[in-house]
Amino acid sequence: MLVILCMFKSPSSIRRKITLGYCLFFIVIITGIVVISGNLKIIEKKILLSNVVSELFETALEIRRFEKNYFLYKEDKDYQEILRFIDKAESLIGKNKGSFKGLVSMTTLSDFERALSEYRKVILDNKSALKTDMALEQEVRNKGKVLVTVAEDISLIERGRIQSLLLRSRHYIIVSMVIITIIGIVFGYVLMRSIVKPLKSLEEAMLKISSGNMERVSINSSDREIASLSNAFNRMLRELESRQVRLISKSDKLASLGTMISGVAHQLNNPLSNISSSCQILSEEIEETDIAYKKELLEQIDGQVERAKTMVRSLLEFARKKEFKKKPCSLRDLVADTLRLLQGDIPTHVEIVTDMPENNWISADKQRLQQALLNIVKNCIDAIPDEGRVIISAREDVENGNVEIKIRDTGVGIEEVNIGKIFDPFFTTKEEGKGSGLGLFVAREIIEEHGGNIQARSNEEEGTTFIIILPLEET
Repeated sequence: MLVILCMFKSPSSIRRKITLGYCLFFIVIITGIVVISGNLKIIEKKILLSNVVSELFETALEIRRFEKNYFLYKEDKDYQEILRFIDKAESLIGKNKGSFKGLVSMTTLSDFERALSEYRKVILDNKSALKTDMALEQEVRNKGKVLVTVAEDISLIERGRIQSLLLRSRHYIIVSMVIITIIGIVFGYVLMRSIVKPLKSLEEAMLKISSGNMERVSINSSDREIASLSNAFNRMLRELESRQVRLISKSDKLASLGTMISGVAHQLNNPLSNISSSCQILSEEIEETDIAYKKELLEQIDGQVERAKTMVRSLLEFARKKEFKKKPCSLRDLVADTLRLLQGDIPTHVEIVTDMPENNWISADKQRLQQALLNIVKNCIDAIPDEGRVIISAREDVENGNVEIKIRDTGVGIEEVNIGKIFDPFFTTKEEGKGSGLGLFVAREIIEEHGGNIQARSNEEEGTTFIIILPLEET
């Protein structure tokens, strides 16, 4: 068994192992067929000779039968039949004597030939006296009895040898089946270790991936097919992760866009109401001559239109698909525009407080950085169940060329065991259906894309503070 295991261990591919296994099976089966065929050939030869032995025994019985008839009825025809069957017995021995060698005991065969010869001599030499001489009759009977006994011994010996060959053939068949079964078990065990076990590891890795664990697959196997499958699976996993990140970014942007549209719709309601009111007043007082008042109303309409255009432009800039491109922008204006877009999604029990310096400029892709700030502020708002505030402040670090942005809420805070996981994809502490676990992950990706970093500090029941470090734009 150890030799077989070594033979299966040496090939470096599953195909070679299977080929080797089939060859081994083929050799064992051919060997078994050859051995069994040889035994069957011997058995066939024995059966043919057993027919001759049976015929020889029957001939001896016929000699005895006609012998009894002759001594009983004293007829010459019985005497002639005795001689005919004696000739037949001698003919059978003469024709098959070469085949008898090694198959029938030559001593027993010689005894039969001697007994037959003596029987013939007595019959031929005393033909006239056989009918009257009782002593001669007894001698003939005795020699005939010896003849039949020897023939019967030959028949029994041959029958025993045929039974022995049949038992040996059955033994060979059983041994062959046992060997084939053992080789099959060993072959199956080797295949299980070299094929099934790696595939089982791959299945376990896929189950982990289906649960969200994007861990690389590492299968300990020297087979080329398994190694190739593992490499292909890891390539697929890397591509899946890349596409997932892009999909997460797009889906989160769509979610943010929905929030912004809600805020813009809420904000557009005021200028549209003012425009409507001014138009009604103008239509009612169109005949009056108060030109200054009419001009004031038109100026109000123009101002409200510009205000609406600014809101729509901000929304379009955020929604427009474009390549990542950083431009200098005012941090104060960036935060103000973001809060304007978020205005319609801020509950009445939450107050937004800002403390932003006027002269802080950063290099940023405004659309993407707005998305990151929007996600963080929304997360802070969701953490405040009752009355509370979200404070956004910034501090310039001239020595390091950075600006530190703090977004702090007065909400329920985050447990210590979860603080290190909040930026992981799909991790959320919100109730099922109220959070995807993608907002902070996307925010971190965007901030790191800008060359910055983000961290969070939190105490339960005291709120959470997000600290964003971004490089300053040189004036």
